[in-house]
Amino acid sequence: MAQSAAAGARGANPAAHGFGQYEWLARMDPAYDEARRRLADRVWTPENPALAVEYREIIAAVILGYRTYPSVESHLRRALAEGATLREILEGFEAAAVVGGFTMLHFTLPYFIKLHEEFGDDVIDGAGRAASTWGPAAQSGATPTGGSSTAPVSRGMREWAWLDKVDPGYDGARRHLTSFVWTPNHPALPVRIRELAAAAVLAFRAFPTLDGHLRRAVREGASMMELVEAMEAAALPGGFPVLHYALPFLMKLHDEIEAGAFKA
Repeated sequence: MAQSAAAGARGANPAAHGFGQYEWLARMDPAYDEARRRLADRVWTPENPALAVEYREIIAAVILGYRTYPSVESHLRRALAEGATLREILEGFEAAAVVGGFTMLHFTLPYFIKLHEEFGDDVIDGAGRAASTWGPAAQSGATPTGGSSTAPVSRGMREWAWLDKVDPGYDGARRHLTSFVWTPNHPALPVRIRELAAAAVLAFRAFPTLDGHLRRAVREGASMMELVEAMEAAALPGGFPVLHYALPFLMKLHDEIEAGAFKA
């Protein structure tokens, strides 16, 4: 059922999303709306993208979830139509909620439940796909995907070391949760995309730990253009300050990679 629903969704105009408000804007200011649509088309219907459209939609959705904006549903549906499973999208939100707060997950869960009820169990992992391993047993000896990754991005931050001293019980529970997100054993959503989802929220929040998450995305196999395109996708629902804030970090990373001096 999920496959047929996805195929039907692919037949629609993915850039339009059917928002009637934009029809009014096009009548009031057609030149502006044409420029807006041109940019949106470049983000949502690119030719030969570095970052797959399903991942672009997940990144847009986490920004909208963070902003508690109801058009998140359109982006969730298009992510499914472009080949994502509901579990992949959910894992993106779980990662983003660590840096954005659980209210974004709380806001979006009713949409996940609605899609699950509408399309059935096949939408979770995709028809014919094996389910990802979830739960505490899956985390035993968990290591990041890709083989080349180092520890989670928060390791070594002196703030967490201080928290561990003053409230070790809380910090232990926090680290237990974040291990599910940053060092999963058999994730549905690749770790590099989890990091890009987190990075999108951090760029929206203008929070400097963005740098660490972008770097870990690179360590996990992300290309420079995937990083750039992720921030471009986040900027449409989040505003151009998202991209403006991220650009100095991207420029520094690009210079390091070009010079062969990338610092993990």
